[in-house]
Amino acid sequence: MKIDSSLHRMFLSFLKIFFILFCVLAQMACVSTLPGFAQEAVQRGPVELNGDQVEYSVDGNQVIAKGNVVVTHSQAVLYCDEVELSRDTNIAHARGHVRLVSEEGEISGDEMTFDFETMTGDFHNAKIVADPYYGGAKKISKVGENEILMHEGYMSTSDFDKPEYRMTSKKIEVYPGDKLIARSNKFKLGSIPLVYLPKYTQSLKDTRPRFQIIPGYDKDWGAFLLTSWRQHFNDHLTGTLHLDYRERLDVGSGFDVDYKTDDFGNGIVKTYYTNERRIVSRHLWEERLAPTPERERYKIEWRHKWDVDEKTNAIMQYYKLSDDTFLKDYFESENDKEGNPPTFFVLTRGLPVGTMSFRTDARVNRFEESVERIPEVRYDLSSKELGDTGVYFKNFTTVSKLTKKFPSPTELRHHTDRIHTENELSYPMKVGFVEMKPFVGEELTYYSKAKDEEESGGVRAMKKTGVSLSTKFYRIFDLDAFLFGEPIDRLRHILTPSVSYLYSERPTISSGQLNQFDSIDSRDRADRVNVALENKLQVKRDDKTKEFLRAVVSSDYFLEKDPAGEGFEVLQTDIDLKPADWLTLYFDSDYLLETQTVSTANFDIYVNSGSRWNFGIGRRYNAEVDDQITTQFFWKLNSKWAFRLLDRFNIEDGDLEEQEYVLTRDLHSWEMDFHVNDTKGEGGEFILLFRLKAFPDIGVDFGTGFNKRESGSEGE
Repeated sequence: MKIDSSLHRMFLSFLKIFFILFCVLAQMACVSTLPGFAQEAVQRGPVELNGDQVEYSVDGNQVIAKGNVVVTHSQAVLYCDEVELSRDTNIAHARGHVRLVSEEGEISGDEMTFDFETMTGDFHNAKIVADPYYGGAKKISKVGENEILMHEGYMSTSDFDKPEYRMTSKKIEVYPGDKLIARSNKFKLGSIPLVYLPKYTQSLKDTRPRFQIIPGYDKDWGAFLLTSWRQHFNDHLTGTLHLDYRERLDVGSGFDVDYKTDDFGNGIVKTYYTNERRIVSRHLWEERLAPTPERERYKIEWRHKWDVDEKTNAIMQYYKLSDDTFLKDYFESENDKEGNPPTFFVLTRGLPVGTMSFRTDARVNRFEESVERIPEVRYDLSSKELGDTGVYFKNFTTVSKLTKKFPSPTELRHHTDRIHTENELSYPMKVGFVEMKPFVGEELTYYSKAKDEEESGGVRAMKKTGVSLSTKFYRIFDLDAFLFGEPIDRLRHILTPSVSYLYSERPTISSGQLNQFDSIDSRDRADRVNVALENKLQVKRDDKTKEFLRAVVSSDYFLEKDPAGEGFEVLQTDIDLKPADWLTLYFDSDYLLETQTVSTANFDIYVNSGSRWNFGIGRRYNAEVDDQITTQFFWKLNSKWAFRLLDRFNIEDGDLEEQEYVLTRDLHSWEMDFHVNDTKGEGGEFILLFRLKAFPDIGVDFGTGFNKRESGSEGE
């Protein structure tokens, strides 16, 4: 089937129109508040007046000032060329370069009448400044404690005298901290009106954009256009409509509903549907050599949380997908983060002693392997002292009806009713400078059905015992020095050695005789010692304690009866170093002592010079997977242009696995990012992304980021 190229031109025109519309609508949708002095009535207070010339009436109640006039009130300051002030009423009539300034904003105009007692009044040919919001009107009236009227006005986030984009309205009603209602509106780009709306309502409690549009190109999608429109109905309900077009997959749509209730909690519902028509040609207008198959694909998710009372809360999640690759094909970042989220319900109740919970897990996606708990009741008791004996008791108990379901088309199922309890007694003590905690415990697990039929209805028992020991040594050094350009007043070295021993006997029913539902069923014998040494360096800077270095070295020593073998096996190292605010280093590794080889190693270094440039380099090594180096470099070329480069390089085969380039252009109130990404085996993509400078976190996050780790900590 051959598509006329005029359709392609129409699609490109469609992209251009929506792009322009986005620049205006999304800009206006982010208005969230107005100057602070307009938010509510202020307390009465004295007014002080100064000027080059000050004249008083015969009775002294009327004051006229001219030249560099300043009228000071506890909540605002008035600047103007000339003012008439009534000292009885505190009403001022100001003219010439009028500016009313508070801590949170400014109104300026040609003429003003203002009551300093009630903080109400009228401003003519006025402008509002409350960074990052800007507006103007022929007349602005403060008519009440929580209401402002703007007549023949506009709103924008551009600070130009003539904003390049704005919403003009005959009447704008502003209810600070609540909402904005504009009537007879025109959304303009320059002097060109793009859209007319008879009424526009914007919540001032929500700074997310009302409208988003993201054009781009992807090797799997072809050219694409992703759009969303948010509507704030009231404090309890917000909806978002999605309408997307992907050249090779066709149209997709969905809606989100974010709701809150007064008595039954809050939640969100998200849906997405597409009757996918995956074309076999590279572009829509090219001839297709095979029929275009159709396939319905979708997702439905619902999350809800309800704090029933101070001690009880409920959480539920429902997640339905049409197939196992839907998230990867349409929501890749969500897939990388969550995979296929489960469907469950959990009710938790805090008891006078311990916590009780009721849980159900159900499989709704037949393509998944999952364990159903219908239901599971759980009781947790954290360590609690038995009287004044110094002995502490801990308990964990679950009663579960379990079904393990395997992916379709198989109907294979594993079932059991399981009762599991863990009990532990411990006696924390301090012997000299050593903190010691010996403990004994036992696990008992009942299975109604086992893999080995002879064990069905049996009880698995396993005893355990152990002890942990630790202590701390520290020394404080008084210093007056600089390190990496940072001052050091004091340095504290903390050394924490620790040793723990665990012995658990072989369970009476081995894991091989049981169907595996979770970690409880895989219990095995243990006989091991863990040794660890932690070093910390803390410095005193600006009267705050900051962690300069944290280094931990640890290893398990397996005794003769441990199934893992005998002797030391893995030496684990974890180092976190932040010598200065601009420099962070991190390292961790697993070293196999028997073969004297490194199994995994990760290293990161991040250098930050401030807003001008930053650089990061990291290495990821896994002996069984790969050996990669990742680099990121950001450079602000000048006040208008910035550049970011990210590379991922495979050391073993010498291939460049991924490269991404981002060119950012400052558009005054906006930033435009042009992303180009090429990934080995996946092809290339480019994305054009616009982001409000006033709200840099708003927008969709595309592309790759350098895995910078957080380092260090602060304390008072």
